[in-house]
Parts: sequence; C-alpha cells; structure tokens
Amino acid sequence: MPLFKSRNIHDRKDPVIIMPYGGYANASKLFAQARVLEDEGIIHSVRDSRLRNLYHAFKRFESDEVPGVSVKACWGTDEKILVSDHEGYLHLEGSHAFKEVGQDISWLPLQFRLMHKDEIIHKANSEVMLPSSYARYGIISDIDDTILHTGVNSLLKWRLIVNSLLTHSHDRIPLDGAPEFYQLLHKGRQEDPRNPIFYLSNSPWNIFDYVEEFLMKNDFPKGTLIMRDIGLEHFGKKEFTEKNKYTKIVHILETYPDLPFILIGDAGEIDTDIYLHIARQFPGQVHWIYIRAVKKRSKVRRVQSLIEQQGDAKVILLEHSADGIAHARQKGIID
Repeated sequence: MPLFKSRNIHDRKDPVIIMPYGGYANASKLFAQARVLEDEGIIHSVRDSRLRNLYHAFKRFESDEVPGVSVKACWGTDEKILVSDHEGYLHLEGSHAFKEVGQDISWLPLQFRLMHKDEIIHKANSEVMLPSSYARYGIISDIDDTILHTGVNSLLKWRLIVNSLLTHSHDRIPLDGAPEFYQLLHKGRQEDPRNPIFYLSNSPWNIFDYVEEFLMKNDFPKGTLIMRDIGLEHFGKKEFTEKNKYTKIVHILETYPDLPFILIGDAGEIDTDIYLHIARQFPGQVHWIYIRAVKKRSKVRRVQSLIEQQGDAKVILLEHSADGIAHARQKGIID
C-alpha cells in the first residue's frame, strides 16, 4: 500500500511522528486513538514568556497532519495495521487478552510503529485504562469551566483565547478544591479499588499535551483524556446528540454497561441538557450529576429550572467543590 500518492514520507520538511492519545478498555475490547503529524518540535518550560507561549500555541494549531500512513499498533501478543485518515487520525478498536492485576485500575501498554515498507520510522508508547471489575462507579467530567477556568462564557470568548494562547499550562489555576474533590471520588471508600476517571473536553486534540500537563501538575487523578476533532465536517452538526461530548459519553457507558457513573459538568453551556438526556437514556447507570455553578446567574437559573422540570433526577448544583465533597460523604460515595 503506498503511503502517499504525491509526496513521500522522507520528503517532508519536518520528521513525521505519532502523537498517542491513550484510550480505555473493558474486559475484552480496547479503544485508543493517535495522530500522525509532522513534528513541530515544541519544547517549553515554566519560564516561557507569553510571546513564547503564543508561538507554541500557533505551532500546535498549525500542525501538519499526515494522511495515508501505515501504522502498526501492538499490544500484548496482538497487532493491527492502521492507516491514518485525511486528518492524520488513527482509530484503534481491538480485542485483548489482558487480565486484571489485583483490584485496581490497570494500564495496558500499547505501542504505535510508523512503518515505511518493512522499516520502523518512529515508535510511540501509549497506555490504555482498564478499570477493575470491582470498581464501584466511574466518573465522567467536563474540563472547560468545570475544573479549569477557560473563559468559554466570556464576551466573544476573549478570556478563552487569552488563556489558551498566552498562558503556560503550569500557570493555569484549577477551580478551588477541584483536585481534592476528584482525588476523593477516585479513591472512593477506604476498602474500594480506584474508580476510573474520564476527562472530556471540547478543546481540540491539538492541545492534548497542554491539558495533560495541567492535570498532572495540579495533582488530578490519572485518567483517560478525550478531546475533540475540529474538522470542517463537524461544524454542520447542530443537535448535541450528534456532537463530541454526547457521543463520547454514550460510548463510555456502552463500553461499561454494569458500571454506574457520576457525571460532572458546569452551568455555563449545555452540560446539564446533555447529562439529563443521557440519564433518561441510561437510567440505571447515571447515579449522580454534579453541575458546577458559574458567575453568570442567568445560566444558573436556567439550570435550576431544568432540574425542577426533571423532578426526581439526581442533579446537584454545586457552588463550590466543598459542596460536592459534603454530598458525596453524605451518600456514602466517599469516606
């Protein structure tokens, strides 16, 4: 199979690499994603200036995807040949024979190998999260304005632009108490195995490393980070049931049909609408919905109205992370 119709992999200005994005698995199947890109050589430090941060942001969004490339995915004793799509993405779905180790979350090793004929041009290691079958529940959380101030609700989204382009990931501040709240949910009760966390963002995959660094630096529990493709074909989707957040949550719930979930979002946009719809669709799996209040009170009042209309839905509006911790303790979710 030819790699390119008009341009050889060795003729490109920058070296071609694989950017792995992790994934998740149940007892029999695994799902993972990666992307084939030209290496932009982004190396940054906490001492970078705003101008340097802007340069790195430009390089992330300007990244040149490489379509039509053969990549071998290897896990355990299995392997599969993938071909990057028109935006350079690799989508892996395969069976596996990994076994649980103890009662905690396992991280399955996965390697992507960029192939040219029989030669390995580049290798990238990744991990796939395999929750324990003993986990009491899973957590699916939004990121933007749920654990991280993004400014997505500011006028013309100017704060979102400034924060994303000019501020280093190490300088971004999580919402007060959020890391502690998530660590407690992750740990659950004292005798429980760790509960899996899925972080969901409508930001593009281009800033995956930026968001991952933010989560690690601020001591959020290790989990699977799922972001969004910003290809032009996605702009025509108007209903939220067609869009990234809804479809990704549905896939997670269908992957773990016996695992109950806690959904966490914010009142800024339509997290509540999506979560309530999913709660009706999966009534046995959605146990609690936590919605974080935002400064704009009209949006909070809208969420309160949705909660009242729902009636018996387990939706909790949080003014602060401490409210979530208190509720989780009261319900026996955490010690």
